[in-house]
Order: sequence, then C-alpha cells, then structure tokens
Amino acid sequence: MQNPPPSQAASGTLSLSADPVIPRTVATAVASKKKEHMPALDGLRGLAAISVVISHLPTKTPFWEKMNFGECGVFLFFVLSGFLMTHLHLQQPINAVNVRRFCVARVARIVPLYYAIVLVAFAVSMLTQVDFHYRMDLADLVRLLAFAGSVDVFWSVGPEFQFYGFFLLLWWIPSLRGRSRTIALALLGVLVVASYVASPYLPGILFVSKLHIFLGGVGIALLRNWWGARAQAQPHVIALLQLLACAAVLVMLLPYPHMLLPLFPEADVARFSVWYYVDLPRVLLAGLVVLAFSYRSAASDALLGNGLVGELGRASFSIYLLHRPVMDLMDKLGLFSRLDPWVSGIGCILVVVLLSSLVNRLWETPARVWITARLGAAPKHAAPARA
Repeated sequence: MQNPPPSQAASGTLSLSADPVIPRTVATAVASKKKEHMPALDGLRGLAAISVVISHLPTKTPFWEKMNFGECGVFLFFVLSGFLMTHLHLQQPINAVNVRRFCVARVARIVPLYYAIVLVAFAVSMLTQVDFHYRMDLADLVRLLAFAGSVDVFWSVGPEFQFYGFFLLLWWIPSLRGRSRTIALALLGVLVVASYVASPYLPGILFVSKLHIFLGGVGIALLRNWWGARAQAQPHVIALLQLLACAAVLVMLLPYPHMLLPLFPEADVARFSVWYYVDLPRVLLAGLVVLAFSYRSAASDALLGNGLVGELGRASFSIYLLHRPVMDLMDKLGLFSRLDPWVSGIGCILVVVLLSSLVNRLWETPARVWITARLGAAPKHAAPARA
C-alpha cells in the first residue's frame, strides 16, 4: 500500500507479513499467507488510477468518451480497500497495539499527500484568479480537511477514509461472544441493508452510500481465506478465474449507462454515475477481478506484476490526485486543442505518471515512513490490551 505489518498495509505493496492469531485448523494456510505477495493487485490499483485519468482527458473520441473508465477505476479502488483491510487485519486480535498500528498506517497512507495537495490548491485559490478544477473557498477547505468535501476527485477520498473508521467496528465484532455477537451481527445487517436501500439518495461523499462496494471487498477476502483454509488453489482454477476477471473488467467498462440489475427506479439513479455505483452485479464483477488477481500466476505477473505496472500501483494515489493539475496546465498551454487527441492524451498520461512517481518518492513515501516510524510502534512499557 516497509517495516513490519503496519507500514506494509499502508505503503502500497501487498506483502502480507502480519502475524494473525487464529485456530489451528487453518494454521497451515496462515503460515503461507504470512509471506504472501500479491503484485498483481498493485498493478490493478495502478491501472485503476490510469483509467480515472483517461476518463478526465478533455479530448477523446466519442467511443472512448462513453466508456466507464472513471467509475470502473473508483469502483475497483473501493473493492480493493475492503479486500485489503480484511485480508491484512481481520484475523488479527483487536487490541490497543494492533488498533494503534492500523490507525497510524491509514493516516500515514492518506493524510500527507492529500492534505498537501488540498492546502496548495487552497493557497492558489486564495492568491490567484486562475480557474482550475481544484479551486475552492474556505468552506470547501474545512470540509476537505474533515474528509467530507466534494471538490472534484477529492470526493472519493472521504468515503475511503471514513470506511477505515467503520472497519474498526467490523474488526471488533468477531471478538464478541454469544448473544452480544448475534446482536451486533443483526444490527450490522440492518445497517447494511438500510444503507444500500438509501444509497441512491445519500450524498456520495458519505461512505454509507458506497458501503456495499467496500463490503464486496470484505466478502471476497473472507471467501478467499475460507477457501485457502480448505484447499490449495489449483493453477487451472486460477487461470480460469483470471480469464473471467478480464471479461469482467470489459463488462465494467462497457458504455451501458444503466444498472445491470435495476433494483431502483430509473429516475432515482439518473444522476451522474449513480446507476453505476448502486449496481450489485458490478460489485460482484469487481470482486471477481480482485479475487482472481489476488492469486499469482505467470500470466498475472506478466500482465499486472511487472515493474512498470507495479510502479503505477505504488504511485496510484499521487496519480489520482495530481492528474487534474497536470491537465489544467496543459489546457492553459493549449496543448489539448493544438495536438491530436491521441498525442495529447498519451503525453498527458506520461507526464502524470512521471510527476506522480517523483512525488511518491520525494514526499508521499518518506512522509508515510516517517509517520509510521514515529507513531506506529507501541510504547515499550505498554502491554497489549485485549479487547
């Protein structure tokens, strides 16, 4: 997402080295999971970021304009988040030490880059009259710093960060026993159903409007752990899953602006992309993609686990937040209007990737490592407090 478990979850690399405490019946599966590496998911995150960039290019052919690049990319981000939180943390005991590490890792992953770009955008807004996508006023700044803002692409960071807090609740429930667990699960079920029923009518900046998407990732992680505890995934099964996953990505990208399973009236989901985010079949498709590429194969390593795509994954958050300023600058210079759409589009993507990789190396990763090193380790005198 570099150090022991907490910073690995936060830094962008999917190397799983946490030490979960679980029953002996799945000890063998966990022994292999401790050193498991999922390079294809890094690559998947990187390509999801690039798909958002493509969706925002101002000059595209009509066909590319209709494709669901942006929605597909954000959808995969949310499912990946639910999957990784569950796979990395849910089987660990919930105690003060692990919760501290989790919270520090999440803050270190999101806050340094996000706050830096928001504050720079606010300063530019206050000091100049330049019109750009991140232009904001003081009220926008306050909402964005509270992870409840809706300025351009910043809108999706709020639900992501809010879900981290909700995940602590999911993590706590398995530690309950007897009737308490039953009641907690029942209340959780009511919340999930209610949030989905209300999702088309809720502000998109609230995580509950996307809760079913995050939980799709949670469910896939639980399914993978359950399956891994009982059987070793065979190469031919993995190959079939990954073929189906490629088909699923194509279906998610198709220019079909309606729900695949129309559970809501057409008029209620007519607002921008609402029909996409509330569609349960698309949750299943995204879940299939994440599940399939969580397994390693020669094909997945070549397609998504290579060095170039892996770099996209490591810089994916920078790509997501920095592509708009790059496009604004290119637009001011008239490059999109003067150049062929393919030339300007590919050139824009290259500049975004190079800038994002540089920012990731010079700011995002050093800040994450510094915060994790300073705040992530529990005090030596503090014994783990069992929940």
